[in-house]
Amino acid sequence: MTQSFKRKVLTTVVVILAGLAGLNAAQQNPWQAWKHRLPIVLTERDAATAGLLPVDVTFSMFAADIGDPAKEIRLVLKTPAGEKEVPFQLSRLSTWNRDTDGVKSLPTVSGMITFFDIAPGSGPAEYALLYGNPAATAPVYTTDLRVAGDSPAWTIENSKMTVRLHGRNANNGDVSKALRPITAGGWTVQPAHNTNFNSGQLARVDLKSRPAWPLAPYSGVMHWEPGIFIPTRGWLHVFEWDPPPVCEIEKGPLFIAVRRSGPFPKVPEVKASVVYRIFTNRAYVESGTRIDILESVGVVSIRNNDMVFDNGTFTHMAWPGDGTPVVKDLKNYPRVDPNGDVLRISDEISYFALLNPAEKIGVGTVKDMYANVGPDGTLPVLFDNSFYLSNDGREGLMFFFRPLVYFNIGFDRKQLITVPRGSVYAERNLFPFFEANDPQPIQDVLALAAAVKAKPRITIGAIKMPPSL
Repeated sequence: MTQSFKRKVLTTVVVILAGLAGLNAAQQNPWQAWKHRLPIVLTERDAATAGLLPVDVTFSMFAADIGDPAKEIRLVLKTPAGEKEVPFQLSRLSTWNRDTDGVKSLPTVSGMITFFDIAPGSGPAEYALLYGNPAATAPVYTTDLRVAGDSPAWTIENSKMTVRLHGRNANNGDVSKALRPITAGGWTVQPAHNTNFNSGQLARVDLKSRPAWPLAPYSGVMHWEPGIFIPTRGWLHVFEWDPPPVCEIEKGPLFIAVRRSGPFPKVPEVKASVVYRIFTNRAYVESGTRIDILESVGVVSIRNNDMVFDNGTFTHMAWPGDGTPVVKDLKNYPRVDPNGDVLRISDEISYFALLNPAEKIGVGTVKDMYANVGPDGTLPVLFDNSFYLSNDGREGLMFFFRPLVYFNIGFDRKQLITVPRGSVYAERNLFPFFEANDPQPIQDVLALAAAVKAKPRITIGAIKMPPSL
Protein backbone atom coordinates (compact mmCIF):
# COMPACT_ATOMS: atom_id res chain seq x y z
CA MET A 1 0.00 0.00 0.00
CA THR A 2 1.55 3.29 -1.12
CA GLN A 3 1.82 6.33 1.17
CA SER A 4 -0.42 8.31 -1.20
CA PHE A 5 -3.16 5.67 -1.03
CA LYS A 6 -2.95 5.62 2.78
CA ARG A 7 -3.39 9.39 2.86
CA LYS A 8 -6.48 9.15 0.62
CA VAL A 9 -8.05 6.45 2.83
CA LEU A 10 -7.34 8.45 5.98
CA THR A 11 -8.84 11.59 4.46
CA THR A 12 -11.95 9.67 3.42
CA VAL A 13 -12.38 8.24 6.95
CA VAL A 14 -11.99 11.70 8.49
CA VAL A 15 -14.60 13.14 6.14
CA ILE A 16 -17.03 10.31 6.91
CA LEU A 17 -16.50 10.68 10.66
CA ALA A 18 -16.95 14.43 10.45
CA GLY A 19 -20.15 13.93 8.50
CA LEU A 20 -21.43 11.44 11.05
CA ALA A 21 -20.52 13.79 13.87
CA GLY A 22 -22.34 16.64 12.14
CA LEU A 23 -25.38 14.44 11.53
CA ASN A 24 -25.38 13.35 15.18
CA ALA A 25 -25.13 16.96 16.33
CA ALA A 26 -28.03 17.94 14.08
CA GLN A 27 -30.06 15.05 15.46
CA GLN A 28 -29.31 16.19 18.99
CA ASN A 29 -30.07 19.83 18.19
CA PRO A 30 -32.32 20.14 15.13
CA TRP A 31 -32.85 23.83 15.96
CA GLN A 32 -29.24 24.99 15.57
CA ALA A 33 -30.08 26.80 12.31
CA TRP A 34 -32.29 29.23 14.25
CA LYS A 35 -29.97 31.99 15.48
CA HIS A 36 -32.24 33.60 18.07
CA ARG A 37 -34.58 32.43 20.80
CA LEU A 38 -37.05 34.16 23.11
CA PRO A 39 -37.70 32.22 26.35
CA ILE A 40 -41.35 31.87 27.40
CA VAL A 41 -41.73 30.33 30.86
CA LEU A 42 -45.09 29.34 32.34
CA THR A 43 -45.25 29.12 36.13
CA GLU A 44 -48.00 28.63 38.72
CA ARG A 45 -49.47 25.97 36.45
CA ASP A 46 -52.22 23.50 37.35
CA ALA A 47 -51.85 20.07 35.78
CA ALA A 48 -55.60 19.47 36.08
CA THR A 49 -56.46 22.35 33.73
CA ALA A 50 -53.27 22.96 31.71
CA GLY A 51 -53.99 22.81 27.99
CA LEU A 52 -57.71 23.46 28.26
CA LEU A 53 -57.41 27.18 27.49
CA PRO A 54 -55.06 28.77 24.95
CA VAL A 55 -51.93 30.60 26.01
CA ASP A 56 -51.70 33.96 24.19
CA VAL A 57 -48.27 35.63 24.37
CA THR A 58 -47.29 38.98 22.89
CA PHE A 59 -43.72 38.99 21.51
CA SER A 60 -41.30 41.40 19.84
CA MET A 61 -37.95 41.10 18.09
CA PHE A 62 -35.65 43.35 16.11
CA ALA A 63 -36.75 43.48 12.48
CA ALA A 64 -33.13 42.99 11.39
CA ASP A 65 -33.10 39.56 13.07
CA ILE A 66 -36.02 38.07 11.16
CA GLY A 67 -37.12 37.99 7.55
CA ASP A 68 -40.55 36.39 7.25
CA PRO A 69 -42.10 35.56 10.66
CA ALA A 70 -44.66 33.21 9.09
CA LYS A 71 -41.82 31.04 7.75
CA GLU A 72 -39.15 31.39 10.39
CA ILE A 73 -40.86 31.23 13.78
CA ARG A 74 -40.98 27.97 15.68
CA LEU A 75 -42.07 27.13 19.24
CA VAL A 76 -40.33 24.41 21.27
CA LEU A 77 -40.81 22.94 24.74
CA LYS A 78 -37.82 21.89 26.83
CA THR A 79 -38.14 18.20 27.84
CA PRO A 80 -35.71 15.63 29.31
CA ALA A 81 -35.39 14.13 25.83
CA GLY A 82 -34.62 17.46 24.15
CA GLU A 83 -36.65 20.31 22.69
CA LYS A 84 -40.02 19.29 21.30
CA GLU A 85 -41.79 21.29 18.59
CA VAL A 86 -45.18 22.68 19.66
CA PRO A 87 -47.94 23.73 17.23
CA PHE A 88 -48.81 27.42 17.37
CA GLN A 89 -50.66 30.17 15.54
CA LEU A 90 -49.47 33.73 14.88
CA SER A 91 -51.69 36.80 14.81
CA ARG A 92 -51.43 40.62 14.98
CA LEU A 93 -48.11 40.61 13.10
CA SER A 94 -46.74 44.07 12.41
CA THR A 95 -43.43 45.82 11.72
CA TRP A 96 -43.03 49.13 13.52
CA ASN A 97 -40.75 51.69 11.86
CA ARG A 98 -42.03 54.98 13.27
CA ASP A 99 -40.07 56.72 16.04
CA THR A 100 -37.02 54.63 15.23
CA ASP A 101 -33.69 56.35 14.60
CA GLY A 102 -31.37 53.36 14.46
CA VAL A 103 -29.77 54.32 17.78
CA LYS A 104 -32.30 54.95 20.55
CA SER A 105 -34.87 52.58 19.07
CA LEU A 106 -34.85 50.12 16.19
CA PRO A 107 -37.50 48.78 13.77
CA THR A 108 -39.33 45.99 15.56
CA VAL A 109 -41.51 43.05 14.58
CA SER A 110 -44.24 42.23 17.08
CA GLY A 111 -47.25 39.97 17.26
CA MET A 112 -49.04 37.33 19.29
CA ILE A 113 -48.28 33.63 19.44
CA THR A 114 -51.05 31.30 20.61
CA PHE A 115 -50.47 27.72 21.72
CA PHE A 116 -51.78 25.10 24.14
CA ASP A 117 -49.64 24.14 27.11
CA ILE A 118 -48.62 20.50 26.62
CA ALA A 119 -46.06 20.24 29.43
CA PRO A 120 -46.78 17.50 31.98
CA GLY A 121 -47.27 18.14 35.69
CA SER A 122 -47.75 21.39 37.57
CA GLY A 123 -44.16 22.67 37.64
CA PRO A 124 -42.70 25.42 35.44
CA ALA A 125 -42.86 24.82 31.68
CA GLU A 126 -39.97 26.21 29.62
CA TYR A 127 -40.88 27.12 26.06
CA ALA A 128 -38.82 29.08 23.53
CA LEU A 129 -39.82 31.05 20.45
CA LEU A 130 -37.13 30.47 17.79
CA TYR A 131 -36.39 32.80 14.88
CA GLY A 132 -33.55 33.94 12.64
CA ASN A 133 -33.41 31.16 10.04
CA PRO A 134 -33.89 32.64 6.54
CA ALA A 135 -33.87 29.16 4.98
CA ALA A 136 -36.88 27.97 7.00
CA THR A 137 -40.21 27.23 5.37
CA ALA A 138 -43.60 27.82 6.95
CA PRO A 139 -44.60 24.99 9.32
CA VAL A 140 -47.71 22.97 8.57
CA TYR A 141 -49.69 21.55 11.48
CA THR A 142 -52.59 19.14 11.19
CA THR A 143 -55.93 20.52 12.34
CA ASP A 144 -59.55 19.48 12.69
CA LEU A 145 -60.84 23.02 12.02
CA ARG A 146 -62.94 23.55 8.88
CA VAL A 147 -64.76 26.60 7.51
CA ALA A 148 -67.57 26.63 4.95
CA GLY A 149 -70.16 29.10 3.68
CA ASP A 150 -70.10 32.80 2.92
CA SER A 151 -69.41 35.86 5.05
CA PRO A 152 -70.64 36.47 7.67
CA ALA A 153 -72.79 33.32 8.01
CA TRP A 154 -69.90 30.86 8.10
CA THR A 155 -70.12 27.31 9.40
CA ILE A 156 -67.09 26.39 11.53
CA GLU A 157 -66.40 22.82 12.53
CA ASN A 158 -63.94 20.90 14.67
CA SER A 159 -63.87 17.35 16.02
CA LYS A 160 -66.22 18.25 18.91
CA MET A 161 -68.91 20.47 17.40
CA THR A 162 -70.30 22.32 14.40
CA VAL A 163 -70.97 26.04 14.88
CA ARG A 164 -73.23 27.94 12.51
CA LEU A 165 -73.24 31.72 12.41
CA HIS A 166 -76.39 33.76 11.80
CA GLY A 167 -77.44 34.46 8.22
CA ARG A 168 -80.57 35.60 6.47
CA ASN A 169 -83.22 32.86 6.39
CA ALA A 170 -80.74 31.24 8.67
CA ASN A 171 -78.71 28.12 8.54
CA ASN A 172 -80.96 26.51 11.06
CA GLY A 173 -84.63 26.60 10.23
CA ASP A 174 -87.62 28.74 9.41
CA VAL A 175 -87.01 32.09 11.08
CA SER A 176 -90.50 33.23 10.04
CA LYS A 177 -91.73 31.21 13.03
CA ALA A 178 -90.21 33.91 15.23
CA LEU A 179 -92.92 36.32 14.05
CA ARG A 180 -95.92 34.17 15.04
CA PRO A 181 -97.90 34.64 18.29
CA ILE A 182 -96.90 32.11 20.94
CA THR A 183 -98.83 30.80 23.94
CA ALA A 184 -96.65 29.40 26.71
CA GLY A 185 -97.24 28.90 30.40
CA GLY A 186 -100.64 30.58 30.24
CA TRP A 187 -99.19 33.76 28.70
CA THR A 188 -99.72 34.77 25.07
CA VAL A 189 -96.99 36.91 23.57
CA GLN A 190 -96.57 38.59 20.22
CA PRO A 191 -92.92 38.23 19.16
CA ALA A 192 -91.32 41.62 18.73
CA HIS A 193 -88.15 40.63 16.92
CA ASN A 194 -87.53 39.91 13.28
CA THR A 195 -84.32 37.88 13.27
CA ASN A 196 -84.05 37.52 9.50
CA PHE A 197 -80.68 39.25 9.20
CA ASN A 198 -77.18 38.43 8.00
CA SER A 199 -75.25 39.25 11.16
CA GLY A 200 -72.78 36.43 11.80
CA GLN A 201 -73.88 36.03 15.42
CA LEU A 202 -73.75 32.57 16.98
CA ALA A 203 -76.86 30.83 15.65
CA ARG A 204 -76.69 27.06 16.19
CA VAL A 205 -74.36 24.46 17.70
CA ASP A 206 -74.41 20.72 16.99
CA LEU A 207 -72.44 18.80 19.60
CA LYS A 208 -71.08 15.76 17.78
CA SER A 209 -71.46 13.51 20.80
CA ARG A 210 -75.19 14.43 20.94
CA PRO A 211 -76.22 14.55 17.26
CA ALA A 212 -79.92 14.00 18.03
CA TRP A 213 -80.11 17.13 20.19
CA PRO A 214 -78.91 20.22 18.27
CA LEU A 215 -79.07 23.58 20.01
CA ALA A 216 -80.98 25.54 17.41
CA PRO A 217 -83.54 28.08 18.73
CA TYR A 218 -86.56 28.70 16.52
CA SER A 219 -85.65 32.41 16.39
CA GLY A 220 -82.69 31.48 14.19
CA VAL A 221 -80.07 33.08 16.43
CA MET A 222 -78.66 31.95 19.79
CA HIS A 223 -76.40 34.85 20.81
CA TRP A 224 -78.46 38.07 20.68
CA GLU A 225 -76.43 40.59 22.65
CA PRO A 226 -74.90 43.12 23.11
CA GLY A 227 -78.29 44.80 23.16
CA ILE A 228 -79.80 48.20 23.93
CA PHE A 229 -83.37 49.22 24.68
CA ILE A 230 -84.53 52.76 23.86
CA PRO A 231 -88.36 52.79 23.83
CA THR A 232 -88.70 55.15 20.84
CA ARG A 233 -86.30 53.01 18.80
CA GLY A 234 -87.05 49.54 20.22
CA TRP A 235 -84.96 46.63 21.45
CA LEU A 236 -81.83 46.68 19.31
CA HIS A 237 -79.35 43.80 19.13
CA VAL A 238 -76.22 43.16 17.15
CA PHE A 239 -77.94 40.23 15.43
CA GLU A 240 -79.63 42.99 13.40
CA TRP A 241 -76.39 43.88 11.63
CA ASP A 242 -77.16 43.18 8.00
CA PRO A 243 -74.28 42.63 7.41
CA PRO A 244 -71.82 43.93 10.04
CA PRO A 245 -70.05 47.09 8.83
CA VAL A 246 -66.72 45.41 9.60
CA CYS A 247 -66.37 41.64 9.25
CA GLU A 248 -63.12 39.65 9.17
CA ILE A 249 -62.19 36.00 9.52
CA GLU A 250 -58.80 34.59 10.52
CA LYS A 251 -58.05 30.94 9.82
CA GLY A 252 -55.32 28.83 11.35
CA PRO A 253 -54.55 25.40 12.78
CA LEU A 254 -55.36 26.29 16.39
CA PHE A 255 -58.32 28.66 16.07
CA ILE A 256 -60.73 30.37 13.74
CA ALA A 257 -61.45 33.99 14.72
CA VAL A 258 -64.40 36.01 13.44
CA ARG A 259 -64.26 39.74 14.17
CA ARG A 260 -67.23 42.07 13.60
CA SER A 261 -67.92 45.64 14.61
CA GLY A 262 -69.96 48.71 13.80
CA PRO A 263 -72.64 51.06 15.14
CA PHE A 264 -75.69 49.51 16.76
CA PRO A 265 -78.63 49.32 14.34
CA LYS A 266 -80.67 52.53 14.85
CA VAL A 267 -78.28 53.66 17.62
CA PRO A 268 -75.30 55.33 15.91
CA GLU A 269 -74.27 56.84 19.26
CA VAL A 270 -73.03 53.41 20.31
CA LYS A 271 -70.46 51.12 18.68
CA ALA A 272 -70.33 47.37 19.34
CA SER A 273 -67.59 44.84 18.66
CA VAL A 274 -67.92 41.05 18.84
CA VAL A 275 -65.06 38.57 18.39
CA TYR A 276 -65.51 34.79 18.38
CA ARG A 277 -62.67 32.28 18.61
CA ILE A 278 -63.34 28.58 18.02
CA PHE A 279 -60.43 26.29 18.84
CA THR A 280 -59.19 22.94 17.68
CA ASN A 281 -60.65 19.92 19.49
CA ARG A 282 -62.52 22.00 22.10
CA ALA A 283 -66.26 22.31 22.65
CA TYR A 284 -66.53 25.96 23.61
CA VAL A 285 -66.75 29.32 21.88
CA GLU A 286 -64.75 32.26 23.21
CA SER A 287 -66.79 35.45 22.87
CA GLY A 288 -65.25 38.88 23.36
CA THR A 289 -67.50 41.95 23.26
CA ARG A 290 -67.04 45.67 23.68
CA ILE A 291 -69.59 48.47 23.83
CA ASP A 292 -68.28 52.02 23.19
CA ILE A 293 -70.52 55.01 23.92
CA LEU A 294 -69.52 57.47 21.19
CA GLU A 295 -72.11 60.08 22.17
CA SER A 296 -74.17 60.33 25.35
CA VAL A 297 -77.38 58.33 25.07
CA GLY A 298 -80.48 57.75 27.22
CA VAL A 299 -81.34 54.06 27.63
CA VAL A 300 -83.70 51.83 29.54
CA SER A 301 -81.36 48.86 29.27
CA ILE A 302 -77.92 47.74 28.10
CA ARG A 303 -77.39 43.98 28.21
CA ASN A 304 -74.64 41.52 27.40
CA ASN A 305 -73.48 37.91 27.92
CA ASP A 306 -76.67 36.18 26.85
CA MET A 307 -77.74 32.94 25.22
CA VAL A 308 -81.28 32.34 23.94
CA PHE A 309 -83.09 29.01 23.52
CA ASP A 310 -86.59 27.64 23.01
CA ASN A 311 -88.67 27.11 26.13
CA GLY A 312 -88.22 23.56 27.40
CA THR A 313 -84.77 23.04 25.87
CA PHE A 314 -83.32 22.89 29.38
CA THR A 315 -84.89 21.75 32.64
CA HIS A 316 -82.21 22.67 35.22
CA MET A 317 -79.76 25.45 35.97
CA ALA A 318 -76.52 25.64 37.94
CA TRP A 319 -74.27 28.31 39.44
CA PRO A 320 -71.49 28.49 42.06
CA GLY A 321 -72.49 27.82 45.64
CA ASP A 322 -70.47 27.89 48.84
CA GLY A 323 -67.83 25.45 47.67
CA THR A 324 -70.36 23.25 45.85
CA PRO A 325 -72.32 23.96 42.64
CA VAL A 326 -75.99 24.79 43.11
CA VAL A 327 -78.17 22.78 40.71
CA LYS A 328 -81.88 23.62 40.64
CA ASP A 329 -84.94 22.39 38.74
CA LEU A 330 -86.50 25.20 36.70
CA LYS A 331 -90.01 24.09 37.57
CA ASN A 332 -89.43 25.46 41.09
CA TYR A 333 -88.73 28.97 39.75
CA PRO A 334 -91.93 30.62 38.42
CA ARG A 335 -91.79 33.75 36.29
CA VAL A 336 -92.32 37.01 38.18
CA ASP A 337 -92.97 39.50 35.37
CA PRO A 338 -94.00 39.64 31.68
CA ASN A 339 -90.35 39.31 30.68
CA GLY A 340 -90.30 35.85 32.26
CA ASP A 341 -87.54 36.66 34.77
CA VAL A 342 -87.15 33.82 37.27
CA LEU A 343 -83.69 34.30 38.82
CA ARG A 344 -81.46 37.26 39.69
CA ILE A 345 -77.99 36.68 41.14
CA SER A 346 -74.68 38.54 41.37
CA ASP A 347 -73.05 39.63 38.13
CA GLU A 348 -69.75 38.46 39.64
CA ILE A 349 -70.55 34.73 39.38
CA SER A 350 -67.76 32.83 37.65
CA TYR A 351 -70.11 30.55 35.70
CA PHE A 352 -73.73 29.71 34.98
CA ALA A 353 -75.13 26.67 33.19
CA LEU A 354 -78.37 25.39 31.71
CA LEU A 355 -78.77 21.64 31.36
CA ASN A 356 -81.19 18.91 30.46
CA PRO A 357 -80.09 15.77 32.35
CA ALA A 358 -82.68 13.59 30.62
CA GLU A 359 -81.33 14.47 27.17
CA LYS A 360 -77.75 14.82 28.47
CA ILE A 361 -77.13 18.22 26.92
CA GLY A 362 -76.01 21.53 28.38
CA VAL A 363 -74.66 25.01 27.70
CA GLY A 364 -72.95 27.51 29.95
CA THR A 365 -71.15 30.80 30.29
CA VAL A 366 -67.81 31.13 32.06
CA LYS A 367 -66.46 34.58 32.86
CA ASP A 368 -62.94 35.18 31.56
CA MET A 369 -62.70 39.00 31.65
CA TYR A 370 -65.14 41.73 32.73
CA ALA A 371 -64.35 45.47 32.80
CA ASN A 372 -66.58 48.57 32.81
CA VAL A 373 -65.31 52.15 32.94
CA GLY A 374 -66.81 55.62 32.66
CA PRO A 375 -65.47 58.70 30.82
CA ASP A 376 -61.79 59.42 31.47
CA GLY A 377 -61.47 56.46 33.82
CA THR A 378 -64.30 57.50 36.14
CA LEU A 379 -66.89 55.15 37.62
CA PRO A 380 -69.13 53.51 35.01
CA VAL A 381 -72.88 53.91 34.81
CA LEU A 382 -74.33 50.64 36.16
CA PHE A 383 -77.91 50.04 37.28
CA ASP A 384 -79.24 46.68 38.48
CA ASN A 385 -75.97 45.21 37.31
CA SER A 386 -76.82 41.52 37.90
CA PHE A 387 -77.15 38.16 36.18
CA TYR A 388 -80.63 37.04 35.13
CA LEU A 389 -82.40 33.97 33.86
CA SER A 390 -85.74 34.34 32.06
CA ASN A 391 -87.89 31.31 31.32
CA ASP A 392 -91.23 30.83 29.58
CA GLY A 393 -91.33 34.53 28.81
CA ARG A 394 -91.78 36.72 25.77
CA GLU A 395 -91.66 34.95 22.43
CA GLY A 396 -91.59 31.49 24.03
CA LEU A 397 -87.89 31.69 24.79
CA MET A 398 -85.62 31.00 27.74
CA PHE A 399 -82.45 33.05 28.07
CA PHE A 400 -79.74 34.17 30.45
CA PHE A 401 -78.14 37.61 30.30
CA ARG A 402 -76.09 40.13 32.26
CA PRO A 403 -77.67 43.60 32.36
CA LEU A 404 -75.35 46.54 32.78
CA VAL A 405 -78.33 48.88 32.95
CA TYR A 406 -81.79 47.39 33.59
CA PHE A 407 -85.31 48.57 34.35
CA ASN A 408 -86.34 46.73 37.50
CA ILE A 409 -87.58 49.93 39.20
CA GLY A 410 -90.61 49.98 36.92
CA PHE A 411 -91.73 47.57 34.26
CA ASP A 412 -93.38 50.34 32.24
CA ARG A 413 -89.85 50.91 30.87
CA LYS A 414 -90.35 54.66 30.45
CA GLN A 415 -87.57 55.85 32.73
CA LEU A 416 -84.27 56.51 30.96
CA ILE A 417 -80.71 56.57 32.32
CA THR A 418 -78.04 58.72 30.70
CA VAL A 419 -74.90 56.83 29.71
CA PRO A 420 -72.19 59.45 29.07
CA ARG A 421 -69.92 59.67 26.09
CA GLY A 422 -66.64 57.82 26.63
CA SER A 423 -68.12 54.94 28.62
CA VAL A 424 -66.81 51.46 27.76
CA TYR A 425 -68.26 48.06 28.69
CA ALA A 426 -66.05 45.09 27.79
CA GLU A 427 -66.06 41.39 28.60
CA ARG A 428 -64.86 38.03 27.40
CA ASN A 429 -66.88 34.90 28.11
CA LEU A 430 -66.52 31.23 27.24
CA PHE A 431 -69.64 29.41 26.05
CA PRO A 432 -69.15 25.66 26.67
CA PHE A 433 -71.45 23.10 25.01
CA PHE A 434 -71.37 19.79 26.82
CA GLU A 435 -72.85 16.42 27.60
CA ALA A 436 -74.68 16.65 30.94
CA ASN A 437 -73.66 13.24 32.27
CA ASP A 438 -73.94 11.89 35.81
CA PRO A 439 -72.55 12.02 38.42
CA GLN A 440 -71.31 15.56 37.71
CA PRO A 441 -73.38 16.90 34.81
CA ILE A 442 -71.60 20.29 34.65
CA GLN A 443 -68.06 18.94 34.92
CA ASP A 444 -67.00 20.62 31.66
CA VAL A 445 -68.20 24.01 32.93
CA LEU A 446 -66.42 23.55 36.25
CA ALA A 447 -63.21 22.59 34.45
CA LEU A 448 -63.33 25.73 32.29
CA ALA A 449 -64.00 27.93 35.32
CA ALA A 450 -61.08 26.30 37.14
CA ALA A 451 -58.84 26.82 34.10
CA VAL A 452 -59.67 30.53 34.02
CA LYS A 453 -58.84 30.83 37.71
CA ALA A 454 -55.59 28.86 37.31
CA LYS A 455 -54.15 30.61 34.25
CA PRO A 456 -50.36 30.36 34.42
CA ARG A 457 -48.07 33.30 35.01
CA ILE A 458 -46.09 34.11 31.84
CA THR A 459 -42.48 35.28 31.93
CA ILE A 460 -40.92 36.42 28.64
CA GLY A 461 -37.22 36.90 27.96
CA ALA A 462 -33.96 35.78 29.52
CA ILE A 463 -33.64 38.53 32.15
CA LYS A 464 -34.20 37.18 35.65
CA MET A 465 -37.39 38.51 37.22
CA PRO A 466 -37.81 39.49 40.88
CA PRO A 467 -39.47 36.88 43.09
CA SER A 468 -43.26 36.91 43.24
CA LEU A 469 -45.39 36.32 46.30
